[in-house]
Formats: sequence, C-alpha cells, structure tokens
Amino acid sequence: MNPLDDPRCQCGYPLQRFWPHCPDCGRAQVWRDTAEISGDSCHHCGWAISPKFTYCPWCATMVYDERFSAKEPLKAPKGFRMDAKCDWGCGGGVQYPMPNCPWCGRRQTWNEDAQFEGDCPHCARGVDDWMDYCPWCGEDATGRDLIPKAIRQVRRLLKVSAVADWGYRILLRPGVSGVDPKYPKVVEIEQRYVTRARRRDEIPWPTLIGLVSHELGHSFLYHHWHWAQSRRFQRAFGEVRKAYRINDDAWVDFQRRRVANRPVNHVSGYAARHPQEDFAETFRYYITRRGRLRELFAELGSKRKGVPVYEKFLVLHDYVRSLRDWR
Repeated sequence: MNPLDDPRCQCGYPLQRFWPHCPDCGRAQVWRDTAEISGDSCHHCGWAISPKFTYCPWCATMVYDERFSAKEPLKAPKGFRMDAKCDWGCGGGVQYPMPNCPWCGRRQTWNEDAQFEGDCPHCARGVDDWMDYCPWCGEDATGRDLIPKAIRQVRRLLKVSAVADWGYRILLRPGVSGVDPKYPKVVEIEQRYVTRARRRDEIPWPTLIGLVSHELGHSFLYHHWHWAQSRRFQRAFGEVRKAYRINDDAWVDFQRRRVANRPVNHVSGYAARHPQEDFAETFRYYITRRGRLRELFAELGSKRKGVPVYEKFLVLHDYVRSLRDWR
C-alpha cells in the first residue's frame, strides 16, 4: 500500500499527512519525499518540499536555489496543492497545514473549527477529544498535565466513595464547563481557571476540584440515564428530562464543602435550578465528603434540611453500592 494513502506512525496509529506528532503516542514525525513526488526535501528538517520553494513551509528555513526556485510565488507546484492564499498577500498559495508560507516565509494561520472538536490547551491548535497528544505541539492534548493535583484528588475521592470508574475523560477546554448528553463520558472543564494563574500555586485548587466533581455528576447521570428514569430517582430528584434553561453565567461556589442553609430541600441554591443540577450538586457533596452518610446526615440535621435532601443522598448511595456489588 502506498504510504501516502495510509500514513501511519511507528506505533501503528493512522495519521493525517503532515501532522508533526502522533496523537496516540506523541512521537515526532518526519514527512519525507519517499515517493519522490515533490522532488526535494528540506536540508534542515528533512520534510518534503518543492524545489520551487523559497522557504521551507515546515521549519521556515530558507531553501532558495537560484537554479530551481521560482522567481515569482506560485499557486501549487508539483506535489502540493493550494488550499489558501498567503495570509500576508505575497501572491503564493499554501497547503494545509503549512505553518509558514513557502514563498515569503511568514507565519500562517488556519481556521480549524470545522475539523476538530476542541483546541489544545498548550498551543491552541485543533485537537479531537480522543487524542492523548496534540498532533501539532506534541503536548498533552487533554490538558490534564496542567491540573494533576485536581485530577489526583478527584480520583481519590471517587475511590474512597466507592464510585466505580465509568470511563469518564476529563478535558481542559476553552469556553464553558459541561457535559454533552450525546457524549456522556467527555467532561470539559473551563481552562481559564488555569490559564489566568501566573504560577501553579495561584491555581484555585479547591474550586477546581469542586467544579470537576460537579461536572462528573452530570457525566455519571448521563452515563446511567436508565437509572434516572426509575421511580425512586424521579421521586427524589424530579423529572430530569424537562426543558433545561440554565444561565451558564450563574455563579456557583464550587469551593464550598458545607451544605448551604437554604433552600430547605436542596443542598445548594444552584441545585434548585433544575433536577439535573440538583443531582450534580448532590453528587459533588457526596464524593467530596467521601460518601460518609453519617457525617452528611448530621450536618443536614444541624442545617434543618428537609426529608427530600436525605432521600437524595440515600438514592445515590444505594445505587453506588448496587453498582459495586454487581461488579
């Protein structure tokens, strides 16, 4: 098979042509002119180039040769296609995903919103949710390497709470934290909590742990959606399928570990907005308190909470225990 038709990393993973790194193992790639189509390779990086180029579009090294290089910028020399014009208006054509113009050597930008599911938290280039490594910079595409403390703490809380791993995948992404019901295992966390901090010790870890725990509650609910349709669940939390109209800008104190005094029948004010948020908040308090119902119920009594709050924790606790027994 022609390697151009089925390019693969040394680890065996299929690649898109001209990805600098493998998204599965992170290994750096070198795209040589093995099929001798373009007719030349960069003397600096070894990647395939056209002898007509003035600059290497991959490493920006000048490769001008007065014998072969074009006197004027071309649209698409042999072995390459024109996907766009140079951003700087030099008149030449560039092929995706060239980072530099092969004619003037200046940096190029590409709109990848329609091609990828998210952005790398390290280089802001396009990545998909399944990628472990960014195909552009080779760093952790999930962003979990930026919040190892929060990830370790949440995993420990889930373990001591006896909540079995349901295959969730935490991703640091720009935008709004949340979980898409169509992809219940993908948990996106707003990366501004990390990017706004100048140093690692400035990251609001308690808030981040609470936020991750809350979003994992949504993931857990969507993953066990059949349970959410049971009579006991609906009696405790309500109809989770009703229209979801929640303001994404609503403020939530995820750092708070103590149950709020009001409202009486919910663990927090945000929990009263929708049955799904009610469950996510209940889940957050359940795992951050390590599933210790005796301590939780003592606190609920001191806050004079209503009977429905007790029932919510019991419903969750019994289901978690049933999953553990089944496993």
